[in-house]
Amino acid sequence: MKQILMGNEAIALGLIHSGVDMVSGYPGTPSSEILGNFQKFRDKNSLEAYAQWSTNEKVGFEVAYAGAISGKRTCATMKQVGLNVASDALMSASYIGLKGAMLLVSCDDPGFYSSQTEQDSRSFAKFAKIPVFDPATPQEAYDMVKLGMKLSHDFETIVMLRPVMRVSHAREICDVDESLHVKANEGGFERNIPRWGAVPPAGRFRQGLEQIERLEALKMWNWDHLIKPKTHALKGENILCLTSGTGDGYVKEAIEELEINADILKLDMPYPLPKEKLEALFENYNKIIIFEESYPCIEEQLSSPKLYGKLTKHLHLIDEFSKDKVLDALVKTGVMKATSAYKSEKYTEELPKRPPNMCPGCPHRDVHFAITKVFKKKKSIYTSDIGCYTLGLNQAAIDTILCMGASISMASGFSISDPDKTVIATIGDSTFLHSGVAPLINAIYQNHRFVLVILDNSTTAMTGRQTTPERSNPAQIDIKRIVEGCGVHCHEYVYEPHLERTVDFIKSLQEAYKNATAPVVAVIREFCVLDKENVPSYVGSIAVEIDADKCVACDACLTNYKCPPLHYNEAGKMEIDPFLCAECGSCLEVICPTGAFVKKEEA
Repeated sequence: MKQILMGNEAIALGLIHSGVDMVSGYPGTPSSEILGNFQKFRDKNSLEAYAQWSTNEKVGFEVAYAGAISGKRTCATMKQVGLNVASDALMSASYIGLKGAMLLVSCDDPGFYSSQTEQDSRSFAKFAKIPVFDPATPQEAYDMVKLGMKLSHDFETIVMLRPVMRVSHAREICDVDESLHVKANEGGFERNIPRWGAVPPAGRFRQGLEQIERLEALKMWNWDHLIKPKTHALKGENILCLTSGTGDGYVKEAIEELEINADILKLDMPYPLPKEKLEALFENYNKIIIFEESYPCIEEQLSSPKLYGKLTKHLHLIDEFSKDKVLDALVKTGVMKATSAYKSEKYTEELPKRPPNMCPGCPHRDVHFAITKVFKKKKSIYTSDIGCYTLGLNQAAIDTILCMGASISMASGFSISDPDKTVIATIGDSTFLHSGVAPLINAIYQNHRFVLVILDNSTTAMTGRQTTPERSNPAQIDIKRIVEGCGVHCHEYVYEPHLERTVDFIKSLQEAYKNATAPVVAVIREFCVLDKENVPSYVGSIAVEIDADKCVACDACLTNYKCPPLHYNEAGKMEIDPFLCAECGSCLEVICPTGAFVKKEEA
């Protein structure tokens, strides 16, 4: 049966057709749609399956892994930086193995489109000594899910699937099963303390030896089932292109268009590789060029003076693949000459750039504005975290971004290293529950002095508004109670689109900070602007326009408030685009020194 599927939909459907009935993880672009689509396909097929978001990736991995050692087929989903969080559990689980089957889906983001790092999960699989599949298309992602689950069961190992953004968010006509062919396994944990509870040195040493044996067997499986069948199509040219993932399509296109005589061998499972078998193929070639994205995972496993790749500086070292980068590599390796026609023409002028911005009417904007108004920039340090509120960068309301939960830890550090400045940390509710509680406990028992503002909009908004623990069970999980359970008072403010009230609340935190000997913590109860109609505190639509006689084009609104509908008109006066305006009414207060923002009926 053929269906038009996005890559993440194809992965979710592959899980369904593989008999997976336990999926957990944490949302993060470009992986977020996998779990949601699994829930959709589960409900459509009336299946009983667990599919829920966890508080972070480590928890999600461990939930899925427990299912796998109980004999079930499971999956954990995350993005590449989330894999860092899950790595502690992964490294240990890779020694122990499993009884059912488990797929670890780690979606990478070459090019830094929505991530703070470009790390390559294939290299993490190599580090953890587990096999990894590298799909180039949504169809391959679907097929490799099923193959990965079988491999996991046969070798009792976790298997990684590593789609990149161009696979996760691409769409393709996919050939998929018409119905569910594999029934979910019945779970049943069997006690085996020497395996599941193995402790070092003796227990883990034995498992380490088993892991090495398993890797050698996986190398031969890779050769027999994936690589050797493709060698029959090699034509015996002088050049061999080894490809993996999305780079394969660009290489094929370039080779065909330029009519270059070269063989292409795509490695579907870039780790572990049968080194000796592959290197025996190299004897018939003058050059072997390795096209992979984005680390030299394949190249590091092979050795030959004929190899050209990232380690030899013949391929780009950063950013995602493109046809131009393939052509550059062919020129650098001497396969073709550089001519004026070998690349597409460049634009004569740069296209205008539009920086990422918060949605019109987003409460985060008001909070950031209030913080910078009350805590002056020259005397303050603003640490922040990962979420929609990160876009407060546009308001110069953020000085540091590191990783999930680091706003609190770094606030602790700055309170020690630069005590003459006031440190104000901002963090979202989902991020706080993900990684913020532990650093807050540390700050409290170490008596670090700073202000922490928790922006609670009860959703994981930046990755698609996934449900948070607090939103799904507010009666039991409440951020204010969690903070107070850590040992400090938690100030609380229910946000309304009245900027002066928000400023007054931040001023109250400033007063509390003056005599504080521990962190001053506040939770601001917000809402995502996409959910505003369902929020009792939402005031309603307030149409605003600008009184041209009062506007002096001082730039205060554009520089400090940065709401997307604001722009200059042909007369050099500020204007509000009614198509973009959310009519929240916040701009009526504080932001304009001349009072040029007025309600429409008052203009």
